[in-house]
Amino acid sequence: MKKYANEYIEYLLHFQSSRDYFECHEIMEEFWLENDRDLKWLLLIQLAVAVYHERQKNFTGSLRLYRKTLLYLRNQPALLDELSIHGGDLEQQVKSRIKTILNEGEYEPFNLPLTDDMLIKKCEILSKEKGWVWLYKNDASNPDLTYRHKRRDRSEVIEARHQSLLYKQQKRGGLKR
Repeated sequence: MKKYANEYIEYLLHFQSSRDYFECHEIMEEFWLENDRDLKWLLLIQLAVAVYHERQKNFTGSLRLYRKTLLYLRNQPALLDELSIHGGDLEQQVKSRIKTILNEGEYEPFNLPLTDDMLIKKCEILSKEKGWVWLYKNDASNPDLTYRHKRRDRSEVIEARHQSLLYKQQKRGGLKR
């Protein structure tokens, strides 16, 4: 099996099993920042947030992010090849999601079109070990998942962002310690 980053595996487990798209965002955002803000990781972040918004019926936010991911996929068709995600199939899925939203269709969980059978098998096993179902279908009725951003303590994240801002201001000479 190809070697994949642990964070990517965790992302897949949440995306395809727990359906905790907010957690996908949290996992991948940190990884993205630590890995030179690589566009493939940003695409995965924005895709997870698009699905998260769609499930909440925040269609404006969802459409905006789906359209961004569609733009990345069109401009760089092989962007996700090393992650064993079929870019062409993903592009079609994103187009379909946009159409569903515009036609006021029903939300359904999103499944990434993975191409590596060994990766899929590994994720199926890990999902089962966590007590999750790979490609879980019924996630729309769980308010803890749907509104996760409103139900968690963000004080640590807010403080980290504040410290980062202070650091940047200090670097620019705007603040003295």
